[in-house]
Amino acid sequence: MLNPESKSLMLSIENDIQQDEEAHLDEDDILMGILMNGTFSVLPYCCIEVRRENLIEDSLNVLSNSSLNFKKELKVTFVGEEGEDSGGLKKEFFQLVIKQLFDPAYSMFNYSEETRTYWFNADTFEPRIKFELIGFIIGLALYNSVILDIHFPRVVYKKLLGCKVTFEDLKDFSPSLAQSLDFILKYDKDDLQDLLTCTFSVDVDSYGTKKTIELVPGGSSIYVTQGNKQDYVSKYMEWLFDKSVESLFNAFKKGFYKLYSGEMTTHCDPEELQLLVCGSPVLDFRELQKAAKYEGGYTKDSLPVTNLWNTLHDLDIEQKKKFLFFTTGSDRAPVGGLKNMPFFVMKHGEDSEQLPSAHTCFNHLLLPAYGNKEKLREKLLLAIDNHEGFGLLSLIHIC
Repeated sequence: MLNPESKSLMLSIENDIQQDEEAHLDEDDILMGILMNGTFSVLPYCCIEVRRENLIEDSLNVLSNSSLNFKKELKVTFVGEEGEDSGGLKKEFFQLVIKQLFDPAYSMFNYSEETRTYWFNADTFEPRIKFELIGFIIGLALYNSVILDIHFPRVVYKKLLGCKVTFEDLKDFSPSLAQSLDFILKYDKDDLQDLLTCTFSVDVDSYGTKKTIELVPGGSSIYVTQGNKQDYVSKYMEWLFDKSVESLFNAFKKGFYKLYSGEMTTHCDPEELQLLVCGSPVLDFRELQKAAKYEGGYTKDSLPVTNLWNTLHDLDIEQKKKFLFFTTGSDRAPVGGLKNMPFFVMKHGEDSEQLPSAHTCFNHLLLPAYGNKEKLREKLLLAIDNHEGFGLLSLIHIC
């Protein structure tokens, strides 16, 4: 049996081979075009152009463009901006699309404070094509080895892989609801019906209006008893995970499998798929230190480098996540941990008042040779805390 790290590597290799094959297929098209009419226009990449101010609209248009071959390596350009995509623009594109589609303003998902995860909003007014877009974006990011900041419960990945949903998934999805239903299942006295006065129906709030959903025909008149409580819990879960979001999830799944066509089910289980999509939350900076490489005159024994690692190891988990996002564009580790992530520390001038900066496309930290640990810590925290909020976005070089 392969471990998740090996499966991730295998999937990455398969994706790279597929991208190379698609590029070489187009080389044949180029040659044929030259022979036939003396011209060629086919590129070895899938190049898309989007506007920041109309990102979702443009992404939907891209999704429906049948002339684009998404099995090639993706290259992204933002309209009106210079620069060739060496990986950073692609990362930024995925991050921005996901952030917007999960924004409460779109009301496509409901956020659970209890589990800090998102679930499909059965009452959304958004068209199904947008759920297909989310699924497609997730699949496309996976195909291009980009980790996403997505917080789905485990049941989403089980449903994507066609796995049976169990009561354990309900515990993961909503511990409080699972506790209530578990009480019903374990209660063994004959007064269950009088105690609950509960029927085969669910009351839901739909934009301030109460709606009653019957779990079976005539469910509002069927009380939960010792004799039917197992069926009640089963029907409740069926409604919650399947029927209530069926059209939304089907669109989402359709988008996800546009590139993979179902072979994902032969590679991994739900937990492994979740790791592949959104990485691992476990951040072992000792592993990152062992894997790091140095450029521009730095070595592992250079004073600024030593001060850097001592500073990083002292940070709390939220600060470490900010640092990782600042330098790589993601606050999570790849499958197998930070030891599997390329990371470079480059000397960026002598001691100065300049803040550290980063090339997120190549996971490069550009670090001035600060004279002591205190100054390095001050400058580093200022950079990672404020690069998005106070006009310091230039500290991150998107490429």
